[in-house]
Amino acid sequence: MTTTVNVAERVRGHTVTDASKPADRSHEVTSDLVEYVIVAVPDQDSLATVVPALAELVQTAKIRILDLVVLLRDDAGAVTVREFEAVESMAALRRVEGEVGGLLSEHDIALASIALRPGTAGIVLVTEDRWAEPLSAAARRAGGQIIAGERIPPPRVEGALADRSEDEQEGR
Repeated sequence: MTTTVNVAERVRGHTVTDASKPADRSHEVTSDLVEYVIVAVPDQDSLATVVPALAELVQTAKIRILDLVVLLRDDAGAVTVREFEAVESMAALRRVEGEVGGLLSEHDIALASIALRPGTAGIVLVTEDRWAEPLSAAARRAGGQIIAGERIPPPRVEGALADRSEDEQEGR
């Protein structure tokens, strides 16, 4: 299957604000805490369900959003890329503090779009995992840094947990 990605001119580094609290003016990013996540949902309107959880992660300082785009894959497989501000179901994120944009390239977006099935929508999210700042700082003090991380596929986790549960029930 050939993927066609229509990437409109992206706005680099635009600011969104959370009027409910003062802005954190720190523009420093802890580079070993940056990751990307792709969230897929059945359709564009379903993105609204994800927004409150994402906003909570930002407001509780667990993550900082560095870049975020919405991907829409039609039934024929073509992908349209939209900035989150242009998608009504993402409107609540406009009130979240941070400077968003400028990290994802067209190539990054094209690669991420491969994960979406035809007829679905998703977001590509680049975050700084602020919850891990103490670990990153400790590693740097020791002369190291966080160098990798990966999501473990749910079936593999579920299988390992089931095996562990069976071992516990059998008294091993």
